[in-house]
Amino acid sequence: MQDPSSPDHERWARKVKRFKAKYGEDWDGTMIEYSDDLISLPMYVVKAVGEGNFRTVLQWLGKGNIKERVNAKLEDLGNTGLLWAAATTNHHDLMSYLLLNDADVNILDSEGVSVLTQLLNDEAVTSKTLRLILSWGAEIFFEGKQLTKEEKLDSCGPLNRSITAAAAKLMASDLCGRRCEIVSAPSTRVDLVGKTCVVEEYLEGSDQYNVKMEFTSEVLLLGVDYLKRRDRTPQDPGYYVECKNNRLICRDFKSNEECQAFTASLDADEDEVGEVDPDAEDRAEQAAADLLAELGLEDLEGPSVEESNKKKQSSGKKKKKRVVKKKGRK
Repeated sequence: MQDPSSPDHERWARKVKRFKAKYGEDWDGTMIEYSDDLISLPMYVVKAVGEGNFRTVLQWLGKGNIKERVNAKLEDLGNTGLLWAAATTNHHDLMSYLLLNDADVNILDSEGVSVLTQLLNDEAVTSKTLRLILSWGAEIFFEGKQLTKEEKLDSCGPLNRSITAAAAKLMASDLCGRRCEIVSAPSTRVDLVGKTCVVEEYLEGSDQYNVKMEFTSEVLLLGVDYLKRRDRTPQDPGYYVECKNNRLICRDFKSNEECQAFTASLDADEDEVGEVDPDAEDRAEQAAADLLAELGLEDLEGPSVEESNKKKQSSGKKKKKRVVKKKGRK
């Protein structure tokens, strides 16, 4: 786009600059290969998110490996994904479900912009949505680069012209909206150490935070030095959203320990289902052969375990057919 006066000129110029940086000035004639394993996000699924039709979304996610599908991108919409679609429509349970299934909270679109960056200038996005994604460790990426702490606190750096009031309030401090662990506390509340909370508001005059405790919803005023970020992860989420009969159900817990035990049990179940014993088939064949031998019917059996192993090792080589003389019964 050659016309500098065009409103889209700057955006396309950035794309060209990033493209040249990746492939070089003499990229013309270079073949750019794309992985055959790349999963594309269908437009109908994105539309279903906007309409609140979770059944369609969950059915599509269940048609393949969900850990891969949660990060699928829609090329026709600037390589945006499901997490962006769920966040821009304030569907919190769907956001959590995606993140619990390893959705990348900082996935970038074709312009190198993260989901959080896209949300900052969207008036339709609620404060609750911003807090949710912040609690999972969302960061501001602009043109493929994560903004520094100084840039974020400076009214979000290059985004300061379009950021919403709700977003500006959250971005005014380093921990606002984040999930944190209490690493120290006043002597009267040593019971708080090790517990988690969500930072509600920063009080600049006192250099303190209003925080809400997880599991008890108790609201406290704590100094900055009392807190350390503890982003949610699929193994340590603090709550859980699961899919049952193509419906999302949120499960609450009484403590982080209870929640972590639950997620660990899910991982154990997955490992047990996915674990394959390579010798199980051979043992089953040997047991069948032993049983036939005991009954005097060994000549009616199929290939022996040893022959089965040789067949696997030969990888396609033809073997002579074994002729077996059937024994007469006494």
